[in-house]
Amino acid sequence: MKENYYLEFLKTYHEIKKSYKEGELPKLLLHVCCGACSSFPLPFLIDLFDITIYFSNSNIYPFEEYSMRLNALTRYVNFLNGKLKSNIKIITDVYNYDEFKKDILPYANEKEGQNRCKICIAKRIDRAFIFALNNNFPYVTTIMTVSRNKDVDFINEAGKALEEKYSKKVIFIPTDFKKNNGQDIGVDISKRFNTYRQDYCGCEFSFNK
Repeated sequence: MKENYYLEFLKTYHEIKKSYKEGELPKLLLHVCCGACSSFPLPFLIDLFDITIYFSNSNIYPFEEYSMRLNALTRYVNFLNGKLKSNIKIITDVYNYDEFKKDILPYANEKEGQNRCKICIAKRIDRAFIFALNNNFPYVTTIMTVSRNKDVDFINEAGKALEEKYSKKVIFIPTDFKKNNGQDIGVDISKRFNTYRQDYCGCEFSFNK
């Protein structure tokens, strides 16, 4: 039977909250890929966690595209922080496309959604785990499950596999942000906010296809 990751999220969150005082928010390192995709997940999570965004996306080609996505994210986060009196922080990982590309190059001719995409997703979540481990974040997740073009099962399975890899020193929180019309709500928010919306995943091998 297919997993319901929205229900898994709720179950995990309720377990997490048992060890926190009333009004105390758990620290979450949230991998974010762009401003548009964050439109729904950030408002959804903002009252549940103390959020630090980790913008680790060396997969994005070219650098100008990377910059536009980061700028759109920064603008949206600044808006939320101002409107909701929140304190979402953004940490930007080093951009190193040439190094990132080495692992996906053998799969350059595959269709989107196959091995190239799986490697790309897993590498970015792995970067988030490493940062979380080194900076005392107990929980990590990614907003990539908001997209209908992404394999939600693979994303969550990759996250849980990395949790095991790092001996459960950081817990991966399962999500499915597109549930309950999450993606449609996010699209509406991003259009109203005039957020830059890309027309490809970011990969050089999907560029202009």
